[in-house]
Amino acid sequence: MRRVLLFGISSIALTLSLATIVNAQWYRGNLKETLRRLEEDSDRFTKSLDSDLDHSALNGTRAEDEINRYVHDFEEATDHLKNRFDDREASPGLAREVLARGRSIDAFMRRNRPGPRSMSDWVRVRQSLDRLANAYRISWRW
Repeated sequence: MRRVLLFGISSIALTLSLATIVNAQWYRGNLKETLRRLEEDSDRFTKSLDSDLDHSALNGTRAEDEINRYVHDFEEATDHLKNRFDDREASPGLAREVLARGRSIDAFMRRNRPGPRSMSDWVRVRQSLDRLANAYRISWRW
């Protein structure tokens, strides 16, 4: 009886350990894919925004300089997160920074509506940011 009980407890402990390992691997894989998609969406957005701004009334204005700074800071924060996503202590804070920088861009986009292509591409970035917040279990609102 004692052997059966020990075997049962050992089996449960092993099962829980394996589930934790599989979950951690899924987390990293899911997060890696989320970050890859965010980078692709951000790159597309940056190019379309640059083109839309060049053909808008915002071209050469302080507002154009402002959004270019926001986008540059956002890209740097995203790169920093991508390089450290395995660091479970640092990466949630870095993810919050990416989200905060994204929020600044979102406010600009809503205020200025630079062009249809960049607006459409920004929607994709927002979706990627929503997935990022979800992956880190960060309560997030635009």
